[in-house]
Amino acid sequence: MPNSIQGRLFLSIITFTSLLFIAVGVFIYREVNEIVIGAVDRTLHSKAQVITGLLHEEDHTIELELEEVVSGEYSIPRSGHYFKVMMNGKLLAASPSLVNDSFDLGAGAPEPSAEELGEDISTSVGPAGEPIRVLRHDFSAFGMTFTVFVAESLSDSLDMISTFRRFLLLVIPSGIVIASLICLWIARQSLAPLAIFSGRIETITHKNLGERIDAESETSELAGLAGSFNRMLDRLQKVFESEKRLIADASHELKTPVSVIKVQCDVVLQRERTPEEYVDAIQTIRTVSDTISMTVRDLLSLARLDSGVFSQGFAVVSLNACLGRALEMTKPFAEKRHLQIIAALGDDVAIRGNSESLTEAFLNILENGVKYNRENGVLELTASGSGAQAVVSIKDTGVGIGKEDQARIFDRFYRADTARSSDGTGLGLSIAKAIIDAHGGAITLESEPGKGATFTVTLQVNRHATSFDSPC
Repeated sequence: MPNSIQGRLFLSIITFTSLLFIAVGVFIYREVNEIVIGAVDRTLHSKAQVITGLLHEEDHTIELELEEVVSGEYSIPRSGHYFKVMMNGKLLAASPSLVNDSFDLGAGAPEPSAEELGEDISTSVGPAGEPIRVLRHDFSAFGMTFTVFVAESLSDSLDMISTFRRFLLLVIPSGIVIASLICLWIARQSLAPLAIFSGRIETITHKNLGERIDAESETSELAGLAGSFNRMLDRLQKVFESEKRLIADASHELKTPVSVIKVQCDVVLQRERTPEEYVDAIQTIRTVSDTISMTVRDLLSLARLDSGVFSQGFAVVSLNACLGRALEMTKPFAEKRHLQIIAALGDDVAIRGNSESLTEAFLNILENGVKYNRENGVLELTASGSGAQAVVSIKDTGVGIGKEDQARIFDRFYRADTARSSDGTGLGLSIAKAIIDAHGGAITLESEPGKGATFTVTLQVNRHATSFDSPC
């Protein structure tokens, strides 16, 4: 079977066309054969009726008026037109064309086609060795039993059928060849729009990813494909632009600390320094290196999330255990800012996911609440399970987020203007959202400037779990 659509279409059409041509040819041939032979049979039947009608009884003697039938074709020896009349098994009359009166016209095996008329029709061999069609008609009259044999040569009829058969053997292959060429042309014409469509697709690269296929100008069969392809391009363009923006933002984020390290090294190397100055320079480089390390770590986390590799390690985990671990890791940072942490965890629920990733997501949200909270503020964590969903709420009393910034707060490297001076890579909330999305959950934000922010995470509960695969 060909791999190409054009090849399969052509093969299917030509197979169907060939079978159709052959079937029609066989049907027509059989019909013509029946018509020709049927015409001979009807002629024989008519002649048998004529000969039967010429029998009569006169003075108790059965007579046959031969002068009515022996003229013309029946008078020529071996003319291909014969008859014989038998009475009580004895010869009553025979056509001169037989030459030999004893020639047996009834030697052929009878066919059942005319039994209902009291007639037998058979095919045999005539006196001249030619194929003949013989009709035998048995009847009783005048107290006697009569048998009338009427025969006609099939030579002309069979020649006609043979000629027609040769005609079909010439026409059918020729018709198949012509149909094949037409089918090939139709297949190419039908698939030409697809080739043009493919050519248009080939012209779209990363350099002109914004171009789209005009679905309205395409055929109805390709319009849907063009629409699907355009939507795929939209998704690819969004991802491509996101990656470009990520690379640009990462370069920008890394450029400053790398520049600080370079400047610090240049300053230290300009002249001899005191041990204290070397220590200060090394501490500065160490601090900046920590920033670079944190940025690279977050970028690797995003890459891991984008690849979907971590989803292979999903298991049934405890939500409260993940929240508790994230809360313990947050406490040292909260204590430095004198924040009060209020935790209200409800009944534990089972979540199908990656324990380390879930802990990281909650930790990033909690650290965000610590980072942008006010001194001596409050960080509140609540969790509850209601039916098929678990809801986690993290609320802070910090600077809040404006409406114009809330739409982009989960974008990578994005920071609201009011918090640009704060430490961090700007990737924490992006990572948290990516993790929650990968677990089939959702994260929302409610905030007003100066009134803090509330992040709400919704996750699907695994209600069929009876135990935890991992305590988190």
